[in-house]
Amino acid sequence: VDAVNEGASKSKSKLRLFVFGDSYVDTGNWRKSIGSSWKEPYGITFPGKPSGRFSDGRVLTDYIASYLGIRTPIAYKWRKEVKRSNLEYGMNFAYGGTGVLDTLANQPNMTTQIDFFQRLVEQKVYGKQDLDNSVGLISVAGNDYATYLARNTHDL
Repeated sequence: VDAVNEGASKSKSKLRLFVFGDSYVDTGNWRKSIGSSWKEPYGITFPGKPSGRFSDGRVLTDYIASYLGIRTPIAYKWRKEVKRSNLEYGMNFAYGGTGVLDTLANQPNMTTQIDFFQRLVEQKVYGKQDLDNSVGLISVAGNDYATYLARNTHDL
């Protein structure tokens, strides 16, 4: 039984979370100079100061990572600024305000986010074993609808 538990424990520690989507899961991909998520009141509840999350506290990514028993994956924007070991929990490609299609946010849409991920796989930042032990989180809310309505109000 101990060998089984040890194997499960090792497997769980290698688990990675890859996140794609919008503000419900973005943990800091907007540039500090233009992102409102880097200003108060965002971040007051968690982590105590603005952190790039479009919330005054945790976002869905934080909760899912906690449930999986791993740290929240690093935001794609910060991948070159951190130690390689910080990439072991996966990566967050989500940008607040985006959608499947281009939105008014003018940030990377779902296709571009997936392209970022694919490039990292091609660069061997993540290998087959990493992907075999990974979970994908996709969040797409109403930004595509809001953009459509904003651009097509004359049709209503």
